[in-house]
Parts: sequence; C-alpha cells; structure tokens
Amino acid sequence: MTPWQLYQNVVFISYQPFATMSSFAIISAINPAGKMAPAGQNLCRHMAFAASLHDARVRYRKVTGASTDCKHLEPSWAVFCSRYQAVQYALDWQQNALYWVEDDELWLLPALLQQEPVALGCFSQRLILAS
Repeated sequence: MTPWQLYQNVVFISYQPFATMSSFAIISAINPAGKMAPAGQNLCRHMAFAASLHDARVRYRKVTGASTDCKHLEPSWAVFCSRYQAVQYALDWQQNALYWVEDDELWLLPALLQQEPVALGCFSQRLILAS
C-alpha cells in the first residue's frame, strides 16, 4: 500500500467532541516527509508546532490520528484556520498530507505529495471519543 492509500485508512482519537458544522484541519508535525524520526525529535516538532499556533493566536486542540486498527498513532493538532492556511502549515512542517473537515465531511489533502484530494466520508464516523 502506498502512503497515500494508508492515509485514507484513518480514525481520530479525541477527548472532546467536535461541532458537526465547523471547519478545521488535522495536521501532524512529526515524521517529516513521511520518514520516521526519533521520538525526541518528533516530540520537539509536535510541541514547536503547538507553540507556533499559540503565538499566532490560532485556535487548536489535541487529536491523535490512528490507523484503523490503532497500531499506528500519530499525535496531531486540530487547527481552526482556513483551508489555504492549513495547507501552508502542512508544508511548513514538511508533511505529505493533511486532513480537512468541513461540515462533518472529511477530506485527505495533499501537501508535499502530488495527489488529488480524496473525500473520506463523515468525520464523526471516524472519531473515537476517549474518556
């Protein structure tokens, strides 16, 4: 399976529900360009991305992207910004792709990869609320 295909088999884990009539991006800063990075470097990138969002006064909250079997977990941020700005953040953090949610519709958008956007269905059906 290609990385692009793997990105389509995703669920999201959050401690808070999301409003169904909102728009936001889900962006990770870890494993730049899809290459596995050391845990310490990934943690630094994750926290630096959060700090940059905070400094820019952009609303964000923690969410974890996961493979459907939850064997791969990727710390990410739900970022409340425009779609254009979301793609820019993904490029700034050297990400292959990002997710975009609009009115509960989930999209996989390319950043570094040269692909066409893919509609993935209802975001709420891929959301796991942790307690």
